[in-house]
Amino acid sequence: MTDEGRAVMPARASATLQGALSHHNKSRLRAGASWPARLALLAALAAAAPAPLLAAPDAPPVYRVAPGDRLSILVFGQAELSGESMVDGANTVTVPLIGPVPVLGLSIKEIEQRITQRLAEGYVQKPVVSVRLTEPRPIYVVGDVKTSGSYAFRHGISVIGAVALAGGFTVSEEQAQVVLRTDYLQADERLRTMETTRASLIARRIRLEAQRDGRNALDFGELTGPGAASEQVTQIIKGEQQMLAFQSDALQQQVATLEQQLPKLETVKAFLQDQLTAEKRQLELVQMHLTDYNTLMSSGLARRYTGIELQREEARNRGNIARFSGDISSNDISRGELTIRIQQAKDAYQRQVRTELQDTMQRLAEVEAALPTARATRELRLRQVGFVADAGGAPRRALFVTRTIDQKAETVSVTDDAPLQPGDILRVERLREPDRSAEPVSVTWR
Repeated sequence: MTDEGRAVMPARASATLQGALSHHNKSRLRAGASWPARLALLAALAAAAPAPLLAAPDAPPVYRVAPGDRLSILVFGQAELSGESMVDGANTVTVPLIGPVPVLGLSIKEIEQRITQRLAEGYVQKPVVSVRLTEPRPIYVVGDVKTSGSYAFRHGISVIGAVALAGGFTVSEEQAQVVLRTDYLQADERLRTMETTRASLIARRIRLEAQRDGRNALDFGELTGPGAASEQVTQIIKGEQQMLAFQSDALQQQVATLEQQLPKLETVKAFLQDQLTAEKRQLELVQMHLTDYNTLMSSGLARRYTGIELQREEARNRGNIARFSGDISSNDISRGELTIRIQQAKDAYQRQVRTELQDTMQRLAEVEAALPTARATRELRLRQVGFVADAGGAPRRALFVTRTIDQKAETVSVTDDAPLQPGDILRVERLREPDRSAEPVSVTWR
């Protein structure tokens, strides 16, 4: 039985009851009842008579639980029997101690009464039960929406609100045209960027290979053919030529600065060699003089003091010779270190060139591997733009709601402002040809 039928039954029963009372009382009045009895009957008729001016408005439909509803069951003084339970596919909720309780088509109050009755059957003395709907069953949105699926029910939600939860309608042809054109422009820009990057990497590879081999001439013939615009290629080539000139000049200046110190060291070494030669000659003369003087001293013709002075002179000469020899060795070490520094500068230059060349080759391989995909993506986006442009036409949509009432599913066409209830299934369909004879209307269930 529907909620509307349940609402109509009390009114019909009241009318039947009033008719029966009226017929019975009229018979008693005709039979000559006493005045007190007549007054009592009239009072009873007045109490049973309806008061249309004070009649209450239609009450909202009573919520009937269904599978998917989550209920909070509280048994006062019995924490172990309290908790949350979801209505399962068998239309039952599980309560500790008493097990599954059928709740098919029951309201919250009726569930309270049923659980209370079950607990009172030998489980709990005078149980007091409170049942509350904590989470209604979800609504479902399918069809021409961005994200189909189930969504939590929100009180007061309408059809358009459910569509919003699903991410809105799928894009129209006009919107798709804009989106696809944007995608095409992005794909085209990405392809052009990759082609320019490829040309730049090829030019850099050519320059680095020339630096590695010590060549000053660059051959950019590999850059001809499809790729970046000629103006961009010209700028790339110019930039690489400038980079080659800059780095080569920097290396040459560094090496030249170091090599300029070599002649100075050679001059110092030559001076030291001359000094060493002079000291050695001086030592030879002192030694010859000392030999002759020792002969005279042995004959008693010379003084011993003068011999001592000659020996001191010999020692000074030997010290100078040792010092000049040490200076020459230091000079040789400095020249060797300078040569090493020159070689280190050249090696560092080559290491940098080879590292950059390896990185460039790797990046170039990655770009060349991705280029076919980028070209195919651009062509696909271009075809999609043409396909959507040929389709044309603005979409129309039909909205349908499927609702289960008394275990029967009913599907009706609705407008976007129609209210939804828990468990409703909203289906959105796109229509190519509008049907003016079947405009959707707002439907209200009771």
